[in-house]
Amino acid sequence: MPDSPNSYDLVITGGRVIDPANNIDSNLDIAVLNGKIAGIEANIDTSNASRVIDATGKVVTPGLIDLHTHVAADIRKVTGEDMMLTADVAGVNAGVTTVLDAGSTGALNVGGLINTVAANASTRVLALLNVGTLGVIRAPEVRSADDIDHDAAVTAIATAPEVIKGVKVRMVSPGVTALGIDLPKAAKAIASEASVPVMVHVGDIMEQNPVAAELAPILLTDVLGEGDIVTHTLSHQVGALLADGSLLPQAREARAKGVYFDVGVGGSNFAFDSAQRVIDSGFIPDTISSDVTMMSRFAGPTFSLTECMGKVMSLGISFEDAIRMTTSKPAEILGMSDSIGSLSVGGGADISILELVEGDFNFHDTTGAIGKGTQAIIPVAAVRDGVPQPLDPGPRPWGWLPTEA
Repeated sequence: MPDSPNSYDLVITGGRVIDPANNIDSNLDIAVLNGKIAGIEANIDTSNASRVIDATGKVVTPGLIDLHTHVAADIRKVTGEDMMLTADVAGVNAGVTTVLDAGSTGALNVGGLINTVAANASTRVLALLNVGTLGVIRAPEVRSADDIDHDAAVTAIATAPEVIKGVKVRMVSPGVTALGIDLPKAAKAIASEASVPVMVHVGDIMEQNPVAAELAPILLTDVLGEGDIVTHTLSHQVGALLADGSLLPQAREARAKGVYFDVGVGGSNFAFDSAQRVIDSGFIPDTISSDVTMMSRFAGPTFSLTECMGKVMSLGISFEDAIRMTTSKPAEILGMSDSIGSLSVGGGADISILELVEGDFNFHDTTGAIGKGTQAIIPVAAVRDGVPQPLDPGPRPWGWLPTEA
């Protein structure tokens, strides 16, 4: 008598599976049991599966990771939230299984992010602790040295290492004028004592102060080290990585030391002209992230992580590289490659299902410029710990696609 077919909670069939961590790019099925990936192979028997998702014509990837978001809405305003996004709107409802909140909260209010936001979200929520004690919920978060509490920050990180993965500092006014290079040094000191990386926002979006530009080379050479992260790599703002239209040579020096570079599109931190200059110089960011907020999700120009991926692809980055930049690479940066960012048998079943759409699309930046692209990515579904999650209708009236040219 033949063996009976395996029972699975879920089988995703017929999709193009792209898993950069395991060098997979092939049409395969994925079986899920008890929140784990039970098999990745062709023609998995689905006769005993509790649920089958037909992904024919779609792309199946490790659960997307957004390395820069702001998802503290549930602890900010009672009603009328106009700044922070809820975790699942940025996450599973947009096809993303893991989000990293990049400094929305600091040592004095991160408990709300951990105990309320992360604890109640279907999305995996991780966080960077802002060097400012109250985070960008109170922006500008650093106005003087009084807004930094080294000991409280180190204690907070030690209390919740499963959620807090690093420190965030923004090189913006008035912090850069009040503290100068001591601002990122304070963040680095906290990160070093806590044995975590620091992520630095470059580009003074608050005042465009020339001090920020003076500090950028010093930051790259004298403060940041292996494992640290620069976000807003493709920014046009004063104090970002371009000086007189050319990439700062210190950026290459920092990369040689092991510093990572993230896109962080955001509402004010991406312009096509500066982005093309950086990429044409051969300096390709390590990761694509959205820096999504309530405003940039619904009013643009961010909209979603998948739209940010398409935006970067319009600059010449391949679809396959965009998948790597939102799966295995951010997992590596977070030190979590053993648990997220791949589709390994026996590993957690965090999975994204996407559609790659061919057409003529207009992608928008913060300056009003338009980038032309022939491919767009839209989310189809997210599976978190083996459970399919509901998808939002999208940030635009017509859904998830960018504007057609």
